[in-house]
Amino acid sequence: MTRILAPGLRRRDLENEDEDGQQDPHGRMSAPGGFAPLATELRTDRLRLSPFHPDDAVAYAAIWTARGGDPGDPQTVLARIPALERGLAAKALGLRMLRLAGERWPVGYVALIPGRATIEEPELVTELLPAVHGHGLATEAAAAMVEAAWQTGRARLWSTVRPGNLASIRVAGKVGFIADHVTVDERGELIWCVLERPVQLRE
Repeated sequence: MTRILAPGLRRRDLENEDEDGQQDPHGRMSAPGGFAPLATELRTDRLRLSPFHPDDAVAYAAIWTARGGDPGDPQTVLARIPALERGLAAKALGLRMLRLAGERWPVGYVALIPGRATIEEPELVTELLPAVHGHGLATEAAAAMVEAAWQTGRARLWSTVRPGNLASIRVAGKVGFIADHVTVDERGELIWCVLERPVQLRE
């Protein structure tokens, strides 16, 4: 599932970002808990999912601004996102910018983060520029990240959504998430949706 125009990535998502990955006998890095690294780049029919580049700061700031609240600032993005990526990579998680095939500039992002969940059972989030809403890109990106999450060894993913966020609820169903339980925070009800790794992909 996705959080479209949701609160996005906050400072709390950098918790324990200094945890180091560990090398396996083959020289590959693994995150705490023995998870394999998240794929660096993913491709779908219409999208390329790749790591944040400093040139993406303006576009990322535009996403922040479109979300509402405080306007996004490229310098703030540059100060925060690379550190976030390093912290997430150490946990076999990550943020990937969404670029239309053949295009340079990102139109959104998708990420696996501890968020409101955990490192072992992370939260899937995505956010798009308003100009590209309504074309199925969130579903396409989320599905690609789900498959990448299974490859790290995760068995369960979460996503949280407000009851009024009908776009995210629709995306959730398309990707395979189902409503599990509801909690309440300072902003009201929050639906927790869960997705289990298919049995045939389990060891």
